[in-house]
Amino acid sequence: MAMAKSAVISLTIMALFGASVAATTYTVGDNAGWTTQGKVDYYSWVDGKEFKVGDTLVFKYNNAMHDVHEVTEADYVACNAKASIKHHISGSDAITLNAPGIYYFICGIPGHCQAGQRLRIEVESDGSPGASPSAAPGQSPTTSSTSSGGSASTVPPGGGSGSTPPSSSSALLPYSLHTFLAAPGMLAVLLAGFA
Repeated sequence: MAMAKSAVISLTIMALFGASVAATTYTVGDNAGWTTQGKVDYYSWVDGKEFKVGDTLVFKYNNAMHDVHEVTEADYVACNAKASIKHHISGSDAITLNAPGIYYFICGIPGHCQAGQRLRIEVESDGSPGASPSAAPGQSPTTSSTSSGGSASTVPPGGGSGSTPPSSSSALLPYSLHTFLAAPGMLAVLLAGFA
């Protein structure tokens, strides 16, 4: 009987915290970072990686020579940074992937995108019931970004022209985890029932 209680407690804890530890942080370009130097192949860098909702991309670069623009598919293909969804300039930008879909990033310095300094990634759902749907075709999904000296911000798909951002980033959490975080004593009450 004690073994059964231990198993139930362990499974409950794993269910409550399982989704929160699954996020991965990726440094774009690995040790080379976000650059045109060394001929980094960002198409190959993506190979073998499975990006999930909640993962973070970190763009590390010399901000005197590069920047990061989150763009639509059309602007990605055209290497057009003039109408970007979000522009990052810190040199160490952390961008959290908040929705499944395809994300597009380019360097806005003339010639850099054409030289291959661009990134296309596909983000899969994390499988939680609260995950939001993919953005409409031609739009980039919602992201949060934190730059050094900056604060987190949310960008609605399409860059904010008539779009409504999600009501809360907690909408991406599984219901059980969200409930647990809202009521910290819940686990104690649950576990007390097995005592």
